[in-house]
Amino acid sequence: MDDITGTVLENRKILTNIYTISITLQKPCGTIVPGQFVMLQIPRKEIFLRRPFSIYDYRNHVLFLMYKVVGKGTEALCTLRKGEGVKVLGPLGKGFRNNGRKNAILVAGGIGIAGIHLLAKSFNRQVPLLFGCENKKEIALLGNLAKDQNTYIATLDGTYGYTGTVVDLLKHHVISAPHKKVAVYACGPEAMYRALKEVMSPQRVSCQVLVEERMACGLGLCFGCVKKTTDEKEPYKRVCMEGPVFDLWKISL
Repeated sequence: MDDITGTVLENRKILTNIYTISITLQKPCGTIVPGQFVMLQIPRKEIFLRRPFSIYDYRNHVLFLMYKVVGKGTEALCTLRKGEGVKVLGPLGKGFRNNGRKNAILVAGGIGIAGIHLLAKSFNRQVPLLFGCENKKEIALLGNLAKDQNTYIATLDGTYGYTGTVVDLLKHHVISAPHKKVAVYACGPEAMYRALKEVMSPQRVSCQVLVEERMACGLGLCFGCVKKTTDEKEPYKRVCMEGPVFDLWKISL
């Protein structure tokens, strides 16, 4: 972990209110585990606290983040232009853990692809990526992954691929493989995690999920991003330290 000065290379709009920003760093970011995040200092006087963002990609000292404009911080972030300076603290948190010999299935819901993209790239073999979104337009979030033969898409309005939710689509993949050999890695809204838990409960399929919470420091000091778990001794875990990736079966939903 380090606090690194960076310079904006590009801040590109993909869809309405969804952007990718690329930042060249003055020095290497260190070893990154897929699922980790950074705390970004946005150079606008009205933004006091840093904002957390999943690491979408990283190569050649260039950090890539995907974000959705949902509040004051991201509204300010989308105004950054090429050449502006930022501060990047990271990588932070605990990322996805490799389950060894198990067959991986990646699941992303909408902007949740931001937390799964780097993981998809990290596998040295082709693994299924299941992506769920509202409509055909949102397939743009996948970038080059949309062309991969192992990418399966579900749209709620039926304009492309499977009609329904990504969890409905997942049922067919879990059923087709022995559950003891399957490991699911997911990023999406909490409602998606509840649905995953319901679908996979009979087989108790191994599943890791990336949890998002508001963060003030990202360093575990303020205890402002706790998530309730099934740990009887210490039920509340800090998303920025013990997470953001958790075992699905150990968190309360």
